[in-house]
Amino acid sequence: MKYRLTIRFTLFFLLVSAFFLQSCQSQTGPKPIKYGADQCAFCKMTVSDPRFGTQILTKKGRAYNFDDVQCMIAYVKGNKITAEEVGKYYLPDYISNKLLDAEGLFYLKSEELKSPMRGNIAAFATRADLEKVQAEMGGEVLTWKDLWK
Repeated sequence: MKYRLTIRFTLFFLLVSAFFLQSCQSQTGPKPIKYGADQCAFCKMTVSDPRFGTQILTKKGRAYNFDDVQCMIAYVKGNKITAEEVGKYYLPDYISNKLLDAEGLFYLKSEELKSPMRGNIAAFATRADLEKVQAEMGGEVLTWKDLWK
């Protein structure tokens, strides 16, 4: 009888421990942005355009949403969050609107893009997609480092 009770207690303890450990882990990818509801952490405008909404995910798993990449950069440069606290920067692919790691993307700055805060910078998952849009809208190709200058 004691043996069964010990096994049940051990199983219960393992299940509860697994639940708490899973809930304490920070999310590894971007969190969904609620377009039309979430506010930009920098300018407080509603994040409304999925082609331009960006996100910072901290190392602790907290997400900060922005309506434009320029707001995101200004937020970090204004020391609202330190670069050391940032886990990842996410920008949407202009074509699919899927949030992707900012460091692997290709960037186009064009007045024809008309982003919410007039940063007019779009990110692309592939160079070919960037070149297609650039052929239509013109503009200058940038790198992730260029955006921070």
